[in-house]
Amino acid sequence: IEADKRSGFFKDLWQSDVLHGPKVDVDTKMRKTYLIAIIDDHSRLITYARFYLSEALIYYLDAFENALAKRGLPRKLYVDNGAAFRSKHLEYITASLAISLIHAKPYTPQGKGKIERWFKTVRSSFLPMFKGSGLIELNEALTLWITESYHQRIHGATGQTPFEGFTSKMHCLRTSPANLKDYFRKVARRKVNKD
Repeated sequence: IEADKRSGFFKDLWQSDVLHGPKVDVDTKMRKTYLIAIIDDHSRLITYARFYLSEALIYYLDAFENALAKRGLPRKLYVDNGAAFRSKHLEYITASLAISLIHAKPYTPQGKGKIERWFKTVRSSFLPMFKGSGLIELNEALTLWITESYHQRIHGATGQTPFEGFTSKMHCLRTSPANLKDYFRKVARRKVNKD
């Protein structure tokens, strides 16, 4: 990771993980939420983050597709060993987009320190100020907080805002293909009889 910074590769590595979030009211029942987030390692820009009602693969793929559509393609995706991150479907998607899927060594959370540090900021700065009760309200408030607060603050480690850091070297960005949705299709192999 440090070698990538020294060689000047921007938008090269994204880290991703899931944070267990607060309970929200869904059809008069309180349901637990899961914050799926993806951070650009170099700039600390949040390429996508959203609360879901599950951390299942379908929700992770939704977050990942939205991040790619909005922020382009990284060269590497660094994740832990959760079920969604170990799926063959995610392996297929990343390989077809020329993104290296890298799994953290088990029981070493320090490897994902940047996303874990951002989750700490979410817990201390965003969640205490949230006063809504529903999932839509929670995600609207999160998006507003990220774009108007987090992305605009100068980061102590980089010396610039995450937005400035990410947009400073736009020529390094690999744009997403126009047919991005096609890469997220599920692959299935079937044996067909001659008749």
